[in-house]
Amino acid sequence: MCTFNTNTQAEEIKKLWQIKATGSSSIIELRAIKKHVDKKSEIITKPFKGKDFNSRDDLQLAFEQEALRLNARGYNIYVVMNPINESFEGGSAGDKDIQFRDLLLIDIDRHDTKNPANDIELEAAEALADKVANYLKDGGWNEPIKVMSGNGYHLYYILDHVANTDDIRDAIKDFLKDLAAAFDNNVVKIDTGVFNASRITKVVGTIAYKGEESAGRLYRMARCV
Repeated sequence: MCTFNTNTQAEEIKKLWQIKATGSSSIIELRAIKKHVDKKSEIITKPFKGKDFNSRDDLQLAFEQEALRLNARGYNIYVVMNPINESFEGGSAGDKDIQFRDLLLIDIDRHDTKNPANDIELEAAEALADKVANYLKDGGWNEPIKVMSGNGYHLYYILDHVANTDDIRDAIKDFLKDLAAAFDNNVVKIDTGVFNASRITKVVGTIAYKGEESAGRLYRMARCV
C-alpha cells in the first residue's frame, strides 16, 4: 500500500498556518481520532496554549510535531477550525468556547465515506469544488483556500471576525443546504453538517486513515492545492 515521505509531510503541515491563524495568546486544539478493530473510537484531545510557549513559532512547531507523531501511529489528525476563547480551560472546545468565526468551510466528499475514496470520486470532488468556487466568485466572493482532504476537497473562505451567534450558525447551516441542493450529484456531495462553530477539520500534511485500504482505494495525505 502507499508509503509517505516524512519530509514532505513536515513541509506540508506548515501550510496549516495559511488556513488557521495563530496569535501570541492563541489556543490551538489538536484532536486525534483512531478507530480500533472493535469499531470503537479512541480520541486524544490536546490544547496548545500560547501562554505556554515563548513565541508563536514555538507553538506552531510543537503542534506540528505532535500531529505528525500521532498521525504516524495511525490517528486521523484534526484541528478546531475557529479561534478558541483565551480563557478556555476545558478538555474539548464546544461551540460556546469559540471566540468568533474566521473561517467558513465547504466540505465536498463522496457519498459512502466508510473507506478511502477512489480516483473517480476524488476527481469528481475537485470538479465540484471548482464549480462551487466559480459560482461564489461570480456572486462577489473572494477566492477560497483549496485543500485536498485525503478523500475529498475543502474550500475555506476567510471571514472577518464574524460573531459566534445562533443566527450566524443557522445562516451557515441554510447556506450549506442551499449549496447542496444546487450542486450535489450521484458521485459526490456537499456536507451540510459542518456549520457548527467548534468544527474540527483535517490537518494538511497528515494522512487520512479512513476505513481500510484496498486496490484503487488508498490512503492519501491531505494537502493544500
